[in-house]
Amino acid sequence: MTPGLRISIVDPDEDYLGIEVAADSGRFAGTTRIYAGLDELSIFASQIAGFPTTAEDQRNYEFGSTESGVAGGFALLRFHCLAGAGHPALEVIIEDDQQRHEIASARFAFQFAAADLDRFVTRLHHIERNRSGEATLPATA
Repeated sequence: MTPGLRISIVDPDEDYLGIEVAADSGRFAGTTRIYAGLDELSIFASQIAGFPTTAEDQRNYEFGSTESGVAGGFALLRFHCLAGAGHPALEVIIEDDQQRHEIASARFAFQFAAADLDRFVTRLHHIERNRSGEATLPATA
């Protein structure tokens, strides 16, 4: 995988969207499957749209759950700025589905370009509407 964040629809159902959240910093990587709500990608996209507005802007979004007995994995995505508003970064915490796989998790961060986030938000709406495809947020060097 190219460094960055990728959200793919892997199991569209009439009751949920099965998504895969994959992230790679170039050094660390992780992937998990989530049972998301039918409109969850739009909710997520709305929450991160326009980021960052200030150097202190921080936005968190959680997919899935860490509770035992809940199917699917977990991903926490924390959008924040490093050295001012011109340096947006994403911290990723991913845990795999403990009912399907052995216990595994990853935590890392990478920087990205604000213009790429705008394209990512647009793509999230598109794949949710079509119930297929993927949206990617590339990491910057």
